[in-house]
Amino acid sequence: MNGRRNFFSRWQNQAALAIVAIFIFLAIGAPYLAPLTDPEEPSAFRVIEDLKGNSPFPPGQKAWMGTIPTGIRGTQMDVYYTLVWGTRSALRFGLLVALLTALVGVLLGAFSAFFGGIFNNLIMRITDAFLAFPIIVGVVIFQQLADLPNRMVEMQVLTTERVEAASNPLLRLITSIDPVMLALILFSWMAYTRLTNTQVLRVRQTDFVVAARSLGAGAFRLVFRHLIPNAISPAIVLLARDIGGMVLMQASLTFIGMGGGSEWGELLALGRRWIIGPGGNPLTYWWVFLPLTLALVLFGIGWNLLGDGLNDWLNPRQA
Repeated sequence: MNGRRNFFSRWQNQAALAIVAIFIFLAIGAPYLAPLTDPEEPSAFRVIEDLKGNSPFPPGQKAWMGTIPTGIRGTQMDVYYTLVWGTRSALRFGLLVALLTALVGVLLGAFSAFFGGIFNNLIMRITDAFLAFPIIVGVVIFQQLADLPNRMVEMQVLTTERVEAASNPLLRLITSIDPVMLALILFSWMAYTRLTNTQVLRVRQTDFVVAARSLGAGAFRLVFRHLIPNAISPAIVLLARDIGGMVLMQASLTFIGMGGGSEWGELLALGRRWIIGPGGNPLTYWWVFLPLTLALVLFGIGWNLLGDGLNDWLNPRQA
């Protein structure tokens, strides 16, 4: 009770909850805050046509937060529309990637610590090997794999072979997977594994675990009923921080052209040539980068502050 009271009494935690709540509100209320232009083909981008000029238009009646040119004469993107609908995509991506990453890491760390011995040493060495592998290399590898069916179809082979390549279930599965999401999951679980492994090694020696084992509790019951619930606090803290970190990583990779599918990153990349206005003034077209950049920064800060608050609540000795 005291931990909960202390959590809600700190202004940092109140700010974190407010920021996260705003983004959740934007994600849930997107259909009402920015109605879809085409309900049959939903998109996070709204194209505004028949605008004179090739420079960004400032906030106005047609676009509350201004527009960004697409490169096609008279066609521009609505910043507000992408900001709102991009929130839903960012929240979905961050939660899904962080939860799957935590699930893989926690299970590996818990079972390796429970069985111990050679199995634990093997899992820890594999974890160390993955820690030395850069995420961006994994993104490149999975992007090449995802593009493999397209290259196979484009090859100058017999028509029947092209059809077989295009209809192969395995190849269709490969193309349906987001390379950035898969790379982030496969190369980010190691911290969860190490944290959970350390905690379970400590908890498995406690009296209640020894008593449960002596009463005949099986491995799965011991791990899921006794070990993980008493060792998962550090993983929850890391999970909260990773939600923001995954979205920032996705937007960064999208911005530099490495894929990722971040609507915020795509619109920032589209407007980067307008960041510096005439005369070198970075505020001439401030709406091109400021709203989306603030959204990304606040999204990361909100989840990081929430992680810090959870750390103080769940691990009061470290506060």
